[in-house]
Amino acid sequence: MTRVLRIVLVLAALGMLAYRFRHVGLAPFARDEPQFLRAAGQQLDTGHWLSANPLYGNLGLRYGPAAFWFYGVVQAVAGRDPRIAILAMGLTLTLAQLALALAVWRLLGESAAVLAVLVAWVASSPYQFLWSRLAWDLTSNAAVFAAAALLCTYRELGVPRALALGALIGLGLSTHPMVVPFAVAVLAAVGWEQWRRGRDGILAAAALIGCMVLVNVPYLLFLLRAPIVGRAPRLPLSPAGFGSLFLQAPRIATTWGLPYYFGRSWSDFRLWLGEGADLVEPISLVALVLCAVATVAGIAAALLSPDARQRRMGRVALIAWIGNVLLLAAVGLERHPHYNFSSAWVPVFGVASAVAWLRRTRPRAGSAALALLAAVAIGQFAVIVGWMGFIRASGGTRSPGYGTPIGIQRDAMRAACATSEPTIVLKNETEMFPFPFEYHALTLPECRSKTLVVCAEEPRPLTKACPSPAAGARVLAEGRMSTGCVRRDRHWRAIAAFPPRSTYFWTLPVAVLGSSARNVNP
Repeated sequence: MTRVLRIVLVLAALGMLAYRFRHVGLAPFARDEPQFLRAAGQQLDTGHWLSANPLYGNLGLRYGPAAFWFYGVVQAVAGRDPRIAILAMGLTLTLAQLALALAVWRLLGESAAVLAVLVAWVASSPYQFLWSRLAWDLTSNAAVFAAAALLCTYRELGVPRALALGALIGLGLSTHPMVVPFAVAVLAAVGWEQWRRGRDGILAAAALIGCMVLVNVPYLLFLLRAPIVGRAPRLPLSPAGFGSLFLQAPRIATTWGLPYYFGRSWSDFRLWLGEGADLVEPISLVALVLCAVATVAGIAAALLSPDARQRRMGRVALIAWIGNVLLLAAVGLERHPHYNFSSAWVPVFGVASAVAWLRRTRPRAGSAALALLAAVAIGQFAVIVGWMGFIRASGGTRSPGYGTPIGIQRDAMRAACATSEPTIVLKNETEMFPFPFEYHALTLPECRSKTLVVCAEEPRPLTKACPSPAAGARVLAEGRMSTGCVRRDRHWRAIAAFPPRSTYFWTLPVAVLGSSARNVNP
């Protein structure tokens, strides 16, 4: 392969990663995200930095504050536009994943073609694509990928790397407790290595553990006095269900289970894709099985490698994967994909290790495996591009995980705030939460001098009932809007509700988005 072709392949793969940053107006901004950014901004207003997440999680606890520190710094530097926060978190997560791909590639001593395919495959994960476009607590995901990359880079752990590794794991733990399996895996694998080194190893291990604890001091002090509220109902787990937990990490690297983010819009997306839609689900299942098998084979190859670094990565991958499964089985929560951040990196390492082993021992089979991985990456990336095309054409999805994208939300709020009245009553006939509208009212220049009331026809969880407009109120504006993937003939109406024209009454169209009513951070 010529040098020019190698460069072209790597640049093409990087271009696939860069697609995450296109059309930010199509990104979701539904429930937790606006609450996160509002709480982060309040840190700057009050001068008090959070020691815990202000939202309760499904385990009945408030999780760590690291994501709020991140967004607070972003807002201090670049302002409170939510799109900047989305881009900042997306860049952080993407750089961490790129770092892992580069570190694994160097660890395995592979060619530029392998690097290009590995980066393309990372870019083709629809789950990681969506998470890279959320202003959410993705500091946990980014920290695990960055720490896994760091684990690839040394033969003997010195104090500087130990401090960096401890800081990364500490930030992950200070974001979400689901990082615990990865932390345990690192402590077990690295601790064994350091113990065998004697005094020098113990010093590095102490630096690692000390930095992990130091980062979490504010959160640990909070937990000492934190109340525990009722947790989400514990779900029963059958033997088959327990076995399926092992597929959750490989799932993240494929398109299998993607309807989770579409809800009732999945059938609409299939219709929008056309004839190729019938291939998505069967190919996704095949990709899932192949990914799981290759991950197991790659971990086994790493454990048997003469390279101590590969053996270390194999041990960490195996313990993190099994630990993630055991934790999910123990807590009995719904199988949200983001509960697998401790092991989401494992297929990246495992599949790369399997391909490298095949290329060393059976070159023809290795070349075929690399070509298959490239084909899967291209196919999955095509699904991502189709997904964004569908969001652009339909105005969102009927699901709590996406809903109406941020660009449409901001346009609607600009139009609502265009009136001269100081108070706006926004009658929300969709099933979207009020949080994004309230955040836009705080941050859009057109709305900053306004008072916003978000309400509904009937009271419902998190949304109060609207006051009745004054008799004889006249319509100030009328138009047509598309929201939540349902283009309707119903109109929004802007009404002068309360004399003397102090309130502007704005109605959003009915749309069934299927949003959950629970105000929790899963």
